[in-house]
Amino acid sequence: MRIININGPINSGKTTISKLLKEKLPFCLFIEVDELLSDDEQKKLQLTREEGWAERLKRLNQIILEEKKIQRYENIVFAYPMTKKSYHQWKLWEDENTKFINITLAPQLDICLQNRGERKLTESEKQRIKQMYSEGYNRPEFSDLIIDNSSQRPIETLKNILYFLIKEIK
Repeated sequence: MRIININGPINSGKTTISKLLKEKLPFCLFIEVDELLSDDEQKKLQLTREEGWAERLKRLNQIILEEKKIQRYENIVFAYPMTKKSYHQWKLWEDENTKFINITLAPQLDICLQNRGERKLTESEKQRIKQMYSEGYNRPEFSDLIIDNSSQRPIETLKNILYFLIKEIK
């Protein structure tokens, strides 16, 4: 089993690429981390933004651990902006049957700050993107593959990832 995180700052294309990967990889589950806890549920539980993300990650971990037991999928893909701490925690998912792969999408900052596709960025999201770039989310030292997808269509980025994954199998 491969567990693949599509990493990167807000608006880098993580969800778009993850959905495309789900269509191309055999026996693949895509987990939309954003949807593991709704905003309404977060408010009802009176969780801060940080606590809400911690709860989403807890739920993600539970899903992946359950899927490792069941072995229904060859590939699990999720989109999440990863920190070094979470990377090291998620590397613990690896065993003789499981490989964790972290792929970072890293468009140039000016591209990432633009409205792309259907997404319309709020000012707070734009500020968070700038902060994420200053914190190095676009160039993590722990990434297995970093793709500058500034001038790529999603299908081109997908092809780069699939080529990388094929090389990983050999």
